[in-house]
Amino acid sequence: MAERLGILGGTFDPIHNGHVLLARAVLEQLPLDRVLFVPAADPPHKSALVASAAHRFEMVRLALEGLDRLEVSRAELDRDGPSYTVETLRHFRSQYCDSDLYLIIGADNVAELPTWYDPATIVALATIVAGSREQRSLPLDAKFGSRIQRLPTPTYDISSTDIRQRLLQGQPVRYLIPEAVERYLTTHGLYRNP
Repeated sequence: MAERLGILGGTFDPIHNGHVLLARAVLEQLPLDRVLFVPAADPPHKSALVASAAHRFEMVRLALEGLDRLEVSRAELDRDGPSYTVETLRHFRSQYCDSDLYLIIGADNVAELPTWYDPATIVALATIVAGSREQRSLPLDAKFGSRIQRLPTPTYDISSTDIRQRLLQGQPVRYLIPEAVERYLTTHGLYRNP
């Protein structure tokens, strides 16, 4: 039987509990055999990252440490050029040719999918799984709708932007990010005024 492999990409600047809980919800509901977290090296849609790729990778690694079937991948960090989702999926398709690939995205990204680089190939390489924070229907593009699977997932109103802002203001982030990530941020002075 083919492995069912979930792929959750992002900048993870920083990773937070919402990312981990979304992956766990999709892992259990579909179900999947495992989920790979793929930190972006050079995301084309972000103008500036606050933490380096090395820091972001390490934070994801720490966040997933000891969590069964959740793993971190260096696929985008070890590749030159922009971190296009289609290239990441091609990489995993060649590496795991017998696996069924499931690209996990937030419901808020579904409407943007047609604007991504080579969306037709993205939906040809993987089933898109949209974790929906709300029970309303998703706006599905007619060309891609049949390849998008909506899963109701619990609501986690957490964002990396808000976490960075809280850290800049000296506010607590306990329960928003994994404890190991919070210790790492403190040790390395990330997301604080110099």
